[in-house]
Amino acid sequence: MKKLGLSAITLSLLTLAGQASAGRPLATDDAATADSGRCQLESWFERSGADRMLVLAPACGVASGMELGVDYTVRRPRHPTHSSGGLAFKWVPEAWRSQTRLGTVDLGLKLGSGYERPAGAGWHSSQSLALALVSWTPNADWAVHANLGPVRQRGGGANATLLNVAVSWAPSERVLIFGESQANDRRASFGGTVNTAGARWWVMKDKFGLDLTAGREAGAGTPTAWTLGFGWYGLGR
Repeated sequence: MKKLGLSAITLSLLTLAGQASAGRPLATDDAATADSGRCQLESWFERSGADRMLVLAPACGVASGMELGVDYTVRRPRHPTHSSGGLAFKWVPEAWRSQTRLGTVDLGLKLGSGYERPAGAGWHSSQSLALALVSWTPNADWAVHANLGPVRQRGGGANATLLNVAVSWAPSERVLIFGESQANDRRASFGGTVNTAGARWWVMKDKFGLDLTAGREAGAGTPTAWTLGFGWYGLGR
């Protein structure tokens, strides 16, 4: 993959690591799904230097412990890859939940694929991945999420292993603060580690939230990528 700056790297990592159902403001995916028959809509605007991106990412629970998510991204100014998208399926069985002395541990799996539409051309498959999901909730205020798995580029044939880790803290019922890192073992093809911090304010608790994040690729000297977004949950019957 040609290195196109932090904005493009961040887009790739978000798409691959589950932006459609990661639960804004995190890009690291959690081991949880929308309730069956319920949907959510997440969207955010990203700015990194002169680059701009707008992302729409709806997801729905299709059965108990199963979720299907999609995402669509438009870039500005016009880029060789004018728009991109993703499709992801997440499975988090209730049987994989464990109650321990140290808190609740949830496990899940996620399969995803990415697509690109170059300017003047049609859509084509660009990437695919499979992730193991782990969420550890020691108490009501803290949570730790981790993702690990392979990713493959369709065009160049490059392969890598992704590792994403996030820690979140809720100092009050309406505020969430977090930090996370998204890394891989093929920097030349997939970009370096991206470290991000941010916060969410729940306008309506667990229903509608606004969030702000800032992320930067470690050691790259690229501009900080800022995102402003929202999450709207529990849509449907």
